[in-house]
Amino acid sequence: MSDRLPEPEDCPVSATVMWINWVGVACMILAACVLRQMPDVPPLAATMIVAGSFALPLIVLEAILLRGKRAPQRPEDMVPGGPGLIGDTVHYSAEGVDWHKRRETSMGRFITKMIGLWTTLGVIALVYSVVPEYSAALFDPFWSMLDYAIPAFLLISPAYFWWMDGRMARPEDGYWHVGALVMGWSDRVNLAKIRQHALGWLVKAFFLPLMFAYFHGNIINFRTADFSSLDLMGWHHFFYNLLILVDLGCIVVGYAMTVRLFDNHIRSTEPTFAGWLPAVICYQPFWGLIGPQYFAYRTDMDWASLLAPYPALQIVFSFIILGLMAIYTWASVSFGLRFSNLTHRGIITNGPYRWSKHPAYLSKNLSWWFEALPFIAPFVFGFRGAGWNGHWVGAAKHTIRLLGVNLIYYLRARTEERHLSHDPVYVRYALWMERHGIMAWTQRLIAFVRYAPPRDRVEDIDVDVEDTDPRP
Repeated sequence: MSDRLPEPEDCPVSATVMWINWVGVACMILAACVLRQMPDVPPLAATMIVAGSFALPLIVLEAILLRGKRAPQRPEDMVPGGPGLIGDTVHYSAEGVDWHKRRETSMGRFITKMIGLWTTLGVIALVYSVVPEYSAALFDPFWSMLDYAIPAFLLISPAYFWWMDGRMARPEDGYWHVGALVMGWSDRVNLAKIRQHALGWLVKAFFLPLMFAYFHGNIINFRTADFSSLDLMGWHHFFYNLLILVDLGCIVVGYAMTVRLFDNHIRSTEPTFAGWLPAVICYQPFWGLIGPQYFAYRTDMDWASLLAPYPALQIVFSFIILGLMAIYTWASVSFGLRFSNLTHRGIITNGPYRWSKHPAYLSKNLSWWFEALPFIAPFVFGFRGAGWNGHWVGAAKHTIRLLGVNLIYYLRARTEERHLSHDPVYVRYALWMERHGIMAWTQRLIAFVRYAPPRDRVEDIDVDVEDTDPRP
């Protein structure tokens, strides 16, 4: 019997519509450009306006065009998730809003959920107040933003939870189980759901303050940039930072707006330490602790200074780096309202994900090789008369360190695949990409990078008859 995996007939439909996402990006950039001409607008207000300019068009267009039309395209995509994910089955098609059937709202269930909500937020507030990292000046914009967000949340959340309770296919969600635990209903509490609820909020609590602070800084830099004084490298850095601004705008909106009403709620959160570790160490404060010690792959000279004597080559490298960062930003845009590390909020199969399962990781890691050029140092120093002694060793060290960073992102990619493979839609997508993606050749040549789906997910995949191996 053949060990070859079946190939789906086509790529699954994406959870987002790409042209809708681009409308949001256009509105975000337009708002940022308008705010450049309005220096009296406070920086915090400008940051919130730019983020809102991305979110609002997506919310409106998806509500008009997609609401109630997100049911799985194939019957096999409705197979419940495996029991190993959270200690319970996850029926992805039943986790959101049922737009076709209105149920009666339960006052008792509503009160229990509100208790669960405020218990969750109280625990997060306690953590913020205790952990010294969050007293740093970097997070001041985030705390200032909460001065406006918390009153609005206090006003909206009760009405939202009341309205949503009667429209959820499974109304006893994580909030309800946390509230039930607080009220002592231990016989009715599902600890697996509480664990997933806690992990989902931990993702938001960790990433949102950091990404909002970075986004706020990028908005300030964009509004104050002096175009008249930019040289070639100045324009490179401007466009580079503009791509990062768009990327961060998508990220901030994704973390801030995780609600079932927009169908961008968390279906599941990575449950393992092996999945969390390679993800969180890439961000502060963890990267600040281990990055300079073990992964310092950059030298005192970056690509711009190394190639300064060769202007034509410098321009080529600028285009390559900006192109790679454009792919990286394009990947973030593909998520629309659904960007988030460590969570499943809908399978994305459009944009650069039509050609690669991990376009953001590939493009980002490739850009670091072009930016740092760790293996070029011996040649550059040798050509400039500095001699060759010792430079080969230094180049080898920096190259190995960058390979170490690449390894971290490889582990991130593999653990993400393992997590998402509990959803049969992702299995179909990954199997399709094994044959049609730009990295498909690596799957044939290198065994350890091949996608390995859970066997119980392969049984229901449609097989391309012409590609089936008939040999025993």
